[in-house]
Amino acid sequence: MRLTVMLLVVMVVVMVVVVVTGDITLPPQNVISGKGKVDEVEEEWMKEAKIGGALPNPLLFKFSQAPHLRVVAESWPPHILVTPGKDGAPTTAAGPMATFLENLAASLNFTYSVVQGDGYWGAPTDNGTWNGMIGMVMRKEANMGLGPFGMTHARSQVADFTLPIFREVLHILTARPRPQPQPWGFLAPFTWGVWMALLLSMVRYCQALCKTTTTPPPPPPPPPPPFFAFFSHLFIHYQHFVGQSTPWKPERLTPRLVLWLWLMTVLVLMRTYSGSLTSLLAVKTVEIKYDSLRDALEDPGLTLVLEGSTALTGHLQKASEGVFGELAEAVGSRGIKVRASQMQDVAARVLPDGRHAMFLEKIGCNKLFSDYFSSTGRCDFYFSRGVFWPLFYALITPLDSPLLPLINARILAVREFGIYEVWAKAMTPNMTHCLSMPTKLKFQEPYSLQHLWVVFLLMGAGIMAAAGTFLMEVVMGWK
Repeated sequence: MRLTVMLLVVMVVVMVVVVVTGDITLPPQNVISGKGKVDEVEEEWMKEAKIGGALPNPLLFKFSQAPHLRVVAESWPPHILVTPGKDGAPTTAAGPMATFLENLAASLNFTYSVVQGDGYWGAPTDNGTWNGMIGMVMRKEANMGLGPFGMTHARSQVADFTLPIFREVLHILTARPRPQPQPWGFLAPFTWGVWMALLLSMVRYCQALCKTTTTPPPPPPPPPPPFFAFFSHLFIHYQHFVGQSTPWKPERLTPRLVLWLWLMTVLVLMRTYSGSLTSLLAVKTVEIKYDSLRDALEDPGLTLVLEGSTALTGHLQKASEGVFGELAEAVGSRGIKVRASQMQDVAARVLPDGRHAMFLEKIGCNKLFSDYFSSTGRCDFYFSRGVFWPLFYALITPLDSPLLPLINARILAVREFGIYEVWAKAMTPNMTHCLSMPTKLKFQEPYSLQHLWVVFLLMGAGIMAAAGTFLMEVVMGWK
């Protein structure tokens, strides 16, 4: 009994001394170093988060007292748009990822501040360190990276990924091709091989007729020189070729058979040519030139635009063979790397010239389609049907962060109900008009002199040749 009383007296004395002197040390709460780095001290919220992550249903967990977390983010339309604060105002974020962060903070009961890095997502540098947001999370300068980040093995060695929020692939984004003047388009129904074969066939038929008939068509009153017979036959064959009739009729069966074969050949070819040329003149069709990664690699004059310090660029640093080896070489010689926040502006500025191609996710292409159509009413861009570099995208935390299971539980709920897709679709309201793009684009436009100058040139050359021949006939007295 006396011992108990003595202990109570000692405790009361200690409490009085503490209150009077104020000499008490509390556990550190959210200590931030001068460089913005979270100190290596396990804070109370971390202990509480570990307990919450071990619960059977982490969705039910909330912090008892709201901790303040640092979240690193960079602009990547339409997923997130980060706006730096001015005059001391805090940095703000908007977009689907910012909406998810707001709901995550409300669900877990924490406050946060958005910080920015060097503008890149993160890739290993030459000295072995990491730049971008991944480097900041790796150095524990932030409690969370909003991203979203493409999930790769190399990145998983320096930071922990949450469950993926969505899956994306890269497309080749180029300017929508437009019809170019084709003065030689009237030859397009046949290839050059067909035209050469037709010309040689005409010559061979003329030679055959010269050997099978002695009377040149039509027979002139005085016998002409031998070479006149061949050219007379050639002229008759040309008449058949352009659909004109001839009064000459061979007398023997053999030349009649040769002439019949020629007439059948001309009939089939000219009917085919006439129908094809009518179709080409009525509707101009433009083939899509870059519909896969291979198409882009095979054009050495095409400039490649891609985001810098990403999972793809990190992989290309090590790729030495295969298609990615070729891509690494092409990016090194004719590639341009830009920040994710600049991709939309750069695409609208450089792609219309037709000599640039951009590697962009489908949601990024849809965002460009939506914004460009909203401002101009046109669909001037096309993304390839061929895709490459499929990746899952997620948030990141420092290694062994107790926040990971708590975030995963909420990502799983958002993903199962398709909520993120709804948020992302709301950012691209006018994309549908430009999505149904065929592999062959059709244009109905009037023809100008730029399209038909070769036809008029040939007509002029024919008139000059006829005039020259007429003068020779007058001078030499031919009849």
